[in-house]
Amino acid sequence: MQVGCGKGAPETNGDQAPRESPPLCVLVIDDPQMAAAIRRAAGQWRIEQGGEVTVKEATAEQLGELEHFQADGLICAPAYIGALASEQKITPLAKQWLAQCSNQWGGVFELLRLREAGWGEQTYAVPLGSPVLVCYYRADLFEKFERKPPRTWAEYQQLAEFFADRKNLGDAAPPDDQPWSGALEPLAPGWAGLMLMARAAPYVKHRSNFSTLMDIESLDPLLGRPPWIRALEELAAAAKTASHDTLAMDPAAVRAAFWQGQCAMAISWPTAADVLRPQSAEGSPSIPPAGSATAGHSGAMTAQKIAVGFVELPGSREVFDIGRNRWTARAEDEDAHVPLLSVAGRVGLVTARSPHPEAAYRLLLWLSDDTNSPQICAVSPWTTLFRHGHLQTPQLWVERGLAPREAAQYAATVNTALMRQQWLDGLRIPGRAEYLKALDQSVHQVVRGEVGVLEAMVGAMTRWREINRQLGTKQQKLAYLRSLGLDEL
Repeated sequence: MQVGCGKGAPETNGDQAPRESPPLCVLVIDDPQMAAAIRRAAGQWRIEQGGEVTVKEATAEQLGELEHFQADGLICAPAYIGALASEQKITPLAKQWLAQCSNQWGGVFELLRLREAGWGEQTYAVPLGSPVLVCYYRADLFEKFERKPPRTWAEYQQLAEFFADRKNLGDAAPPDDQPWSGALEPLAPGWAGLMLMARAAPYVKHRSNFSTLMDIESLDPLLGRPPWIRALEELAAAAKTASHDTLAMDPAAVRAAFWQGQCAMAISWPTAADVLRPQSAEGSPSIPPAGSATAGHSGAMTAQKIAVGFVELPGSREVFDIGRNRWTARAEDEDAHVPLLSVAGRVGLVTARSPHPEAAYRLLLWLSDDTNSPQICAVSPWTTLFRHGHLQTPQLWVERGLAPREAAQYAATVNTALMRQQWLDGLRIPGRAEYLKALDQSVHQVVRGEVGVLEAMVGAMTRWREINRQLGTKQQKLAYLRSLGLDEL
C-alpha cells in the first residue's frame, strides 16, 4: 500500500485502479469547531478517496480511555504527544511514509515539522497549526509617540510603564472610566506558567546547554536559577502596570481587551475563530467585558478602529550559561529570540490500535494540506497558519477586520519565529498539567505580593521534584530527553 500525498491522490497498486480508502474514524479532543469542519469535509474525502470518515469527540480527561473510542486518527494538542507516546497509544510515522510525502512535509514551518512533531528521534505528528505567542501593539499610538516595538524584555517593560501612565498619552488617553493598561499578558490558571516559560525562554536557552527547565542528567528542576528569577521579577513588574485583573485573563480575554482599546500591548495570538459582533445603537460593536466568559470565547473585536502591529515576543542579547553558572552575551550570529512551542495548537496522530495506520496517516495529511487546511484548521481558536502556502492568504487565519497589510505582518512574524535556531519545548511530557499548575501558583503568589520571587520558585521546584518522584524519575528523565529530540545522552 502506498501513501497518497497530493490533493486527491488515492492509494494505488502498480497499474491497478486506485484503491478505495477503508472506513476511518477520527477522534477530536476539545475542539468542536474542528470536529464540525472535518464532518463537513467528509463528503469531499469520499469523492476523492472513496472511503467514509466518522468523527467522534472527547475531552482531554478521556484521553486515558483512548482505546475505547476505536479511532484510527487522533487530533489533540501537541502537549499530549509525550504522554501518549510513553503509553504507546500512538504510533510513529514510518520513514517510508514521510519519504513519499516529502514535498508536502516540506511546506510546514520548520520548528513544527522538525521539533514539535517529533518525539525522541522519530516523527509522530502531522502538524495542524500551533500558535506561538506574539505581541500585539497599537501601531497608531506607537507612531504618535515615536516608539518602536520591543526587541527585548527590558524595552517591553519601559513601553508598558510609559503607556500605562495616562498623563503621557495626552489627548490619546482613554476616558477615565475605561480600563487601561500599558500591557496585558495571559496569567489565568493554565496560562501563567506558560507565560513565565515564554519570558524565560531567551534567558535559559543557551546554544551549548540542553538543560533549561530541568537538568537532563539528574532531572532536578532549574527554576531557582538566575534566568528564571529574572523572568519572574520582570513578569511581576509588568503585571503591576496593568489595571486589569490579569490573573483571570486567558489569551482570548487579553485579545478581546486589546480590540476594545484597553491596552497598548497584548500577548496572545490572532485567530479566525474570533467574530465581529453587530453594531450597537451607539455605532460601536457590542463587546463583552474583557475577562468575562463571553469575551474569552468570542474574542469580539473592533479592528476597524485600531491600527495593530505584530512582533515576536521580546528576546535577549544576554543568556545564562548553566555550565559556567553565569550570564554571557550571545554570539553575533545567534538569535536573540527563542519561541516557546506547544503553547496551544493541534496535531494529528495515528493511534496504535488502528487497523489502517497508513490510511489514517493519509487522511491526516489530506486534512493538513494547502487546499483543505484553511477550511478545517483555521476554524479552530487553538490553531494558526502553519504552512508556507498559508503566507499567501493570511487573512484566512486572523480576526475579521484586519487589513491585508496587518494580516501579512502577523504571518511574517509567525514564519520568522518558527524558523529560529533555538526554541523552548513547552513541557510535552507526562504530568505536564501538574508541572504547569505549580508554576501558575508561583506566578500568582508573586504577582499578588504574597511571597518573594525566590521563595515562590523554590516552592515550584519542590513540587516538581514531588511530581518526578510520583511519576518515576527514570521514566520522566527519558520523556524529558525525548521531548528535546533525544533518545539518550
